[in-house]
Amino acid sequence: MNPSASSDWTPWAPPGRRVRTLVGLGGRRFDLMLSAPEGEPPKDGWPCLVVLDGERFFDIFAGAASILARRREKTGVGPMVVLALAHRADQGAVEDQRALDFTTFPCVQIDGARPGGGADAFRRFLDEAVLPEAAASVSIDHTRLTLFGHSLAGLFVLETLETRPDLFARWASISPSLWWRTPNAVNGSPDLMVGCGELETGRDMRARIEAWTAARRVAGAEFRLAPRADHGAAPVVLVPDILRHASYDDSRGSAPAT
Repeated sequence: MNPSASSDWTPWAPPGRRVRTLVGLGGRRFDLMLSAPEGEPPKDGWPCLVVLDGERFFDIFAGAASILARRREKTGVGPMVVLALAHRADQGAVEDQRALDFTTFPCVQIDGARPGGGADAFRRFLDEAVLPEAAASVSIDHTRLTLFGHSLAGLFVLETLETRPDLFARWASISPSLWWRTPNAVNGSPDLMVGCGELETGRDMRARIEAWTAARRVAGAEFRLAPRADHGAAPVVLVPDILRHASYDDSRGSAPAT
């Protein structure tokens, strides 16, 4: 091996992906990441998937959206914008930031040293800063604006549907942390997709999520079980389902069955 080969490597970013810094929530800085299709948008704009925990999931969703949209007739995934908001490690422990921003109430089952209860402020940040910034940067179809979250962010998705159903048109909540809090009844709708992993047994996650989704109050929600997936793997396994849910065109009928 050439000993100087390591110096030949340079940073690389896939085409069409951008990032900028937003400041909010007590002066904390966030990374806002954007991936948009090439070419002219449809007359109503592109469908848009808003991804929480962008530091974990942006590359996965942006890459999969680009690949699967090339064969829309086979995959059921159309071209779309992927917008992701990421917590930054230089702004404090990421897990503490997540617990603060994604929860409406403190949790009685967790160490009180971890913050909680900042979700209302985080929702306002999405509404007043994140979404307007995206709309100023790319043409978005607000009838196909989807919020995705996993784990605590999945709980945030359900609580946002509960308290601000006008903020997004569609919802994808994977492995929501119902052990932290179980949201009150929400109207069941095909616009809500809930999923979890087949192997999610900790804190009775799978049983809680299946029971919650199957209840009459959410009878219209889609449920997806990620085969052979644990808590961490579930959102990755379900990426194609989430992208189909976010991008399907109502004028063409329902999202393809999987």
